[in-house]
Amino acid sequence: MNLLYKIPLHGIACEPFCDLKNHKIKHNINVNFSALNLNTFNQQTVQDKAPDWIMEDKGERYQSIVSLTINQNKQELLASPQYLLKIDCQGKGLFTISKNNIDISWHNQGTDSAHYFQTIGLALWLELNHILCIHANALAYKEHAIAFVAPSRTGKTTLTAELCKAEFAVMTDDMMALHQEDKDYIIYPSWPVARMWPETLEIIDNQNNDELVKVHESFAKKVISINESSGFNFCSQAKKLKSIYILNRIEESKNNFENNTNNSNVCNITTLSSAEAVILLIQNSILGSAYKALSLEQQRFFKLSELVKNIKVKKITYLSGKKYLPKVKQTIIKDLES
Repeated sequence: MNLLYKIPLHGIACEPFCDLKNHKIKHNINVNFSALNLNTFNQQTVQDKAPDWIMEDKGERYQSIVSLTINQNKQELLASPQYLLKIDCQGKGLFTISKNNIDISWHNQGTDSAHYFQTIGLALWLELNHILCIHANALAYKEHAIAFVAPSRTGKTTLTAELCKAEFAVMTDDMMALHQEDKDYIIYPSWPVARMWPETLEIIDNQNNDELVKVHESFAKKVISINESSGFNFCSQAKKLKSIYILNRIEESKNNFENNTNNSNVCNITTLSSAEAVILLIQNSILGSAYKALSLEQQRFFKLSELVKNIKVKKITYLSGKKYLPKVKQTIIKDLES
């Protein structure tokens, strides 16, 4: 078992492993571990039932397949469904999710279960329990939390690295759970680890980049512990969400290269309409098209509509390039202070 399971994750304590000393939690679940049965894993169907949802990602050097099968005993109408999330990537295993339990059956070679649990595995349990999850990095700034939303490889972690040189601190990497309390949304920290591309690692003052372990051998991203020696600050306290920023990083054209000398040319922040904000948040979900199979699409739409009524959602349009990041940081801080 990875020692990270001892730390609360997105406000959830994994019993019986979690050490609650100096931590606040919102919920707790029972987590059990077992060795993976490869014969069962390699079967095409589970209990003679085809998956209800499949997501495939085929890269040049790797292939990832994630599938979801929903099992319900129709003879016991009061019994809650069981959700089987199958991960067939550089890590191989099964998350069997029910109302109060997550059973993890994992192969002892390849990427550890913790890598998938902290995003898609726990996100499934949270969404089934009516807690919104978004593909976002959350950062603490003074007494509040903010979120950066964008697809992969479009600047979330790079901008996070730049902001952590100022008064910001990492709260979550890649996934943010929104615990609603009336009209407020509370963000709880994830585990103090992040996955970063080599170009992002160059931004921070980390002396041990060569020693960092890759997410998996066919992937350039590396796993970094977020602590003082890593060049990042980490916030271990829950914070109230203040703003959500949708990142829109654009390439610089040769024609305006010499003209981009002030902040307004480099970075511009605009407030989105409620309709546009909801659409963009739907597009940046953690579980992709699985919500339809889970019959959660309508519920999630209403919850996102309520979210954008209470939380400002803004678009940051900014020029791509490390040299512009300090000006982007200044613009964001000015916006938060206004």
